[in-house]
Amino acid sequence: PNTPITTIQILYSNFICAVTLGFVTAIEPAEDGIMALPPRRVGKRLIGRYLFLRIILGTVLLTGCVVGSAVIVNSTYSGTFKNEDGTPMNDEDDEKETLYKIRATAFNVLDFGAMSVMLSARFAYNSSVTPKVFRGNPAALASCVIVAVLQVMCTYIPGLNTF
Repeated sequence: PNTPITTIQILYSNFICAVTLGFVTAIEPAEDGIMALPPRRVGKRLIGRYLFLRIILGTVLLTGCVVGSAVIVNSTYSGTFKNEDGTPMNDEDDEKETLYKIRATAFNVLDFGAMSVMLSARFAYNSSVTPKVFRGNPAALASCVIVAVLQVMCTYIPGLNTF
């Protein structure tokens, strides 16, 4: 099927993000001033409106970016590929090359977007737009490097990029 992202890519993304990026959130040190907050009332929801809004916003933005990148790549590269001798490719080969570009782009946007969501979720009450996002938890930077290296490998190494 001509889907912008394959099931294997989704499974890989889920696995790599759960192992590396999920591990970072599990060992995240508490925010400054968190103990000064009063305890949660008995019977109060664990996910409040603010956190629920952040979850929905992150999901919609990540999904929109993945789908939007596929649309942009499709409109940019459709019909532009040429054979080695410079002649235009036939429609079938051109569609195949465009699909490969779409899948590579959507795959990278998904995983780098998940990395961005992890970095923004490190602080519940403070802003994540700060250099502090890379300090305080060395595993955060390490997991970002691991995911980035694996993404580059899966995108550019022949054999790994044909799923």
